[in-house]
Amino acid sequence: GLDGVTMSKVTKHAKLSRGMCNYHFETKEQLIKEAFQMVYHEHETTWRHILCDKNRHPVERMNEFITALLTPPIAETNKVAIWLAFWGVLSSRQMYFDLCTETDREYEKAVEDVLRQISGSNGHVNDLSLHAIAVSLTGLIDGLGLQYVISPGQLTPQEAILSCRAYLSNFFPEFGSMGVDTSDSEAKDNDRKDT
Repeated sequence: GLDGVTMSKVTKHAKLSRGMCNYHFETKEQLIKEAFQMVYHEHETTWRHILCDKNRHPVERMNEFITALLTPPIAETNKVAIWLAFWGVLSSRQMYFDLCTETDREYEKAVEDVLRQISGSNGHVNDLSLHAIAVSLTGLIDGLGLQYVISPGQLTPQEAILSCRAYLSNFFPEFGSMGVDTSDSEAKDNDRKDT
């Protein structure tokens, strides 16, 4: 965890001199904050680029959004580990709220807006508000990404993508008929059966 991170370990792993690291990052907390902000910014840039593209059909945007957040480069294990480590440190929580709350709400609203375009509704689908569907989807995506780190090899990106589409298909039938190349998932299922 982050408690075990030291500037000495970072400099050794990054093959930097201690002086160079100290020049750019005065404290371990500053280094961790910068690493988190880099990963967070990449995530934000990705979802904004996809969800805000009004020239593409909303179902296509939603599918690309789900795929982008559950596959590399966004869902690389080392990047997801940075999120997990940052969330797991009590002292980082207030920093997270200060840095990210406004953008997180914009993220949820962007997902909700695309879902509204898909549904043609301003309110509810199957007794659940579009806002609740959007927040649940973003939570599912976050949880599936964390699963890559917590239980490596237990879930392929294709399976994670299909899980999100299965969730959405409860509200929007368009997502129930979409396929994903599951050849890796099928091979993984066969490997599970063999063990």
